[in-house]
Amino acid sequence: MKKAIGALVSLILLALIWWQVDLSSIRAALAAADGWWLAAGLATIVPLTLVTAMRFGMLTQTPIGLWSATRLILGASSLNLVLPSKLGDLAKAVALTGRHGFDPKLAVGVVVMERSLDMAALLFWGVLALLWVGWGDVWLMLAAAGTGALLVLLVILLSPLRFASRFLSLAGRIAPGRIGRWLSGFGETWQQAVGWFWSDRRRVAKVAAVSLLIWGGHLAQFWLFAQGLGRVPFLDNMAFATLAILAGLLPFTMAGVGTRDAAIVLLYAPYLSAGSAAVLGVLATLRYLVPAIAGLPFMGDYLVQVRKERAA
Repeated sequence: MKKAIGALVSLILLALIWWQVDLSSIRAALAAADGWWLAAGLATIVPLTLVTAMRFGMLTQTPIGLWSATRLILGASSLNLVLPSKLGDLAKAVALTGRHGFDPKLAVGVVVMERSLDMAALLFWGVLALLWVGWGDVWLMLAAAGTGALLVLLVILLSPLRFASRFLSLAGRIAPGRIGRWLSGFGETWQQAVGWFWSDRRRVAKVAAVSLLIWGGHLAQFWLFAQGLGRVPFLDNMAFATLAILAGLLPFTMAGVGTRDAAIVLLYAPYLSAGSAAVLGVLATLRYLVPAIAGLPFMGDYLVQVRKERAA
């Protein structure tokens, strides 16, 4: 039901945006687009997916292999289209538990950590870009401050300090019923995952560096799309793309469609026409849709593993 409501909200927002922008300007933007830049942007999906799969093996320190890790990444992308709040990624915990002997709680913690590293890397590049391009602009500096605060919080949560478990334990005592019990339990799970992660400092350095590389690549992909539609400075694109991606994480739409598009039209207005920005919004959605479609044949991997665990 929640997914259906999100899809409806996304469709309404998209309809409003496209109605305001005017279909003729969108057609004109498509006609004037440089196909080579757009193709280059779409092509980066392949190396970004492969490097993300490589990092998953690096993080888990399992003999999972690049091909198997890629199947997991793509299959999770498919599940994220139908499950709320990126819960498809948690399916990777099933594979870690069933195939590689991970404790179930640790497996969940590791997968959540992977997503947290992604967010921290995005925020890192976003803060730098916002400070560079937004100096003197009140709204962009406020965005930089908010983004920076989120980054600091994530760094603290990912650090070997016991702040996260204490915070979650406190939240668990305050929150009612099942939510409170879940928060208290996850605090222990998270601390277990953090302790396991920091037990190998070389792994921490390598995974952090690769995470920064991955999200630098994602922001560069946005720039390739933008270059095909107009001329957007690279650092400005990094700042705007970060904010657009964050807008897409708001929980009341499907896969960020609608909120991300509105943010793109607003933020890229100094460099792109409304029609070109609307096209950029569609291309931004393709960044998620193409891996999800590619992962459809691999969704069965998760179903087979779940059946095995139930039979065990």
